Amino acid sequence: MKIAIVGCGWVGVRLAAYLKQKGHHLIVTTTSREKVQELQSVASEVYLFDFTNTEEIPACETLDAVIFSMPAASPNWHAGFKKLELETNHSVFFSSTGIYPQQNGVFTEENKEGLRADLVSAERIVSAKYPQTIVLRLGGIMGDGRSLQNFYRSKSPPDPEKLANHIHFTDIILAVEAVLNSPPAGETYNLVAPVHPTVGEILDLEVHRSDDSADGVNGRIISSQKFIDDFNYTFKHPNPKYF
Repeated sequence: MKIAIVGCGWVGVRLAAYLKQKGHHLIVTTTSREKVQELQSVASEVYLFDFTNTEEIPACETLDAVIFSMPAASPNWHAGFKKLELETNHSVFFSSTGIYPQQNGVFTEENKEGLRADLVSAERIVSAKYPQTIVLRLGGIMGDGRSLQNFYRSKSPPDPEKLANHIHFTDIILAVEAVLNSPPAGETYNLVAPVHPTVGEILDLEVHRSDDSADGVNGRIISSQKFIDDFNYTFKHPNPKYF
């Protein structure tokens, strides 16, 4: 397959390396001139491309798939994206579970109230231009040195009872592969490890985990059950405690 990754950042580099190893032809873009050489080791074609420069929107031949990995919460790419000329029938957009309210409860893709306006806007812009897009709402991305243990190496977590809604980058890669091997559907999915330990449990702190909320959920849980069911997916890293 000929696959483009538009906005090839931390996750994109790892995704490109995996897909190239699988024999796909990778076309990637970056806004950083310093990253071009690094990306040439994981992609067949690398382009320096900045969405804010709408006068230089590139045109590409038909692609088998496009992964849009722009910063979802930033509006800087919106105008340029609307002028983008890419022909594809298969596309994926990386959004964020930060779209859901910061309150106790179990949140699924069916929750429509109290969503973050900037992330809703980003998802709508992509889906309006490419209706077949699978939107993946990613949890906190971990793996390859990204861990709570490293983040809190020299400080204490402000809320050790906070539940983890994280995703290992390996599961992002495998989930994208599952999506690319399935018919395009224009659906939205949460992508979060299905086990939700507290931050304190991940850090091996002694934390009392209470369960006294009105709905029986003492914390905020993002559910990936829809993705698990639709793609018969088994997480390679289901528990953030062992990332």
